Amino acid sequence: MKRLLNYSGILGLLLLIAGGLIYVITTTSSWLITTFLILGGILILVYVVGNLQKIQSYFSKRSTKYSTNAIVISIIVLVILGLVNFVAYRHTYRIDTTANHQYSLSEQTHKVLTHLKKDVHVIGFFRTEENRRAKDLFTEYAHISSKFSYELVDPDKRPAIARKYGRISYGTIVVQGPQKIERINKTTEEELTNAIIKVTRKGKKWIYFLEGHGEHDIDQALSGPKGREGMAVAKKALMSQYYGVKKLMLISEKKIPEDCAVLVIAGPRTGLLQIERNIIENYLDKGGKALIMIDPAPSASLQDVLSPWGIHADNDVILDVSGVGQLFGAGPSIPVVTNYGSSMITKDLKGMITAFPLARSLSKESDSDKKSDLDIVDLLKTGPKSWGETNISLFMNQNKAGFNAGQDKKGPLVLGMAVTKTVEAASASTRSAAGAKKKTRLVVYGDSDFATNAWFHFQKNGDLFLNSVNWLAEESDLVAIRARSPEDRRVNLTKEQSKLLLWIGVILFPLAIVLLGIGVYTKRRK
Repeated sequence: MKRLLNYSGILGLLLLIAGGLIYVITTTSSWLITTFLILGGILILVYVVGNLQKIQSYFSKRSTKYSTNAIVISIIVLVILGLVNFVAYRHTYRIDTTANHQYSLSEQTHKVLTHLKKDVHVIGFFRTEENRRAKDLFTEYAHISSKFSYELVDPDKRPAIARKYGRISYGTIVVQGPQKIERINKTTEEELTNAIIKVTRKGKKWIYFLEGHGEHDIDQALSGPKGREGMAVAKKALMSQYYGVKKLMLISEKKIPEDCAVLVIAGPRTGLLQIERNIIENYLDKGGKALIMIDPAPSASLQDVLSPWGIHADNDVILDVSGVGQLFGAGPSIPVVTNYGSSMITKDLKGMITAFPLARSLSKESDSDKKSDLDIVDLLKTGPKSWGETNISLFMNQNKAGFNAGQDKKGPLVLGMAVTKTVEAASASTRSAAGAKKKTRLVVYGDSDFATNAWFHFQKNGDLFLNSVNWLAEESDLVAIRARSPEDRRVNLTKEQSKLLLWIGVILFPLAIVLLGIGVYTKRRK
């Protein structure tokens, strides 16, 4: 009988251990696990009751008490460590120590994920041994939003799922939204976030670029004859965020299309015709949105369009002699900006750099303070060692200029402004009921080159352009700093430096240690 009681205790302990191991491996409860745990608990209880007198005698010994105390303390420590580990698992905290935080998700991704209202499911098709990078990225996304879920599928092991989505190759990622599916072939934050934007947007918003006045061509690629002046890079960036992009010849269309979310006027060289000004004025008066980028003379200032909105385009060219631009190979005619206003467009650009080749300054109209319905905000300013050179012809022809007190405008100078005004919307142009209140939004920059192919990827120029369009289009969750590109931090050594490093690190230091050891050994022998 006693032997059976002893076996019951051993068997009960084995059943409890087996049930626990099965649960840890499968991470799900089942009838088998429940049976093992209940039966194991009963057998151990039978063992304790049958050997109660023996157990009491054992624990009455002094050595047993000391052992019991040690065991209890060990158990308490293990329980505390388990609780700490559980809390850490449920509330993770990570620190990115890289210089440009390349392993942290961007502000835009955080905004997109935190604003998710419907579930997004991602399926990554990778070989089992190649899915680590995708899993790490997906885990970061899932940590931010409970609306984001993912699974990794090996198409060789689960071909039925792969066939469900048509032609699937290794590395394909399928992003499923409420009603849309998007496929991408790059495991990057930028591609994944843009895909999420596409599948969660109700409809595509259209951005129209005005043409016919010498504006930058949105179809001109960098490789073309005037590639640096084109805006194909900006167009591609807009399309990646699920915007539609079209050109608009206003003189022939005679109206701004009803589906226009934002009208962009990018660097016109000649002024607008009166009929065009009337159309744009009416569009803005009824709640339209516009981004206007103008350049110094002889390019058009569009002053007749800007005046009703309290903005004056100064007749100058901004020069900056602070020397900051020289760090990036920029001269005085390319002011570098690090001073930004308190606007949603620029709030995430604090401490970052944008540059504006050949720009003019902006200021408020003298009577703008009387227009209480206008909310005018300065977006960015140049440094104190800049000025607005009014002798433009001298600078353009001879590249010579100097600050003249009383004639030139001393910095800091305003380079960008945003205007908001509440107006009565028209049903035709804004798809709102007549009489409803809308907000006209206008963003103006004294330079258009910062958004061209040559300068779009310079520091945060592209972010400034995209933030401006997103704010105008009322896509607030897209107004942020985008995914960072990995920084190349390799050290390039010359031939002489490589040899010096070889001699010091491989020959001299080890030799010095050997000689030091010989010296110590010789001294002790004496």
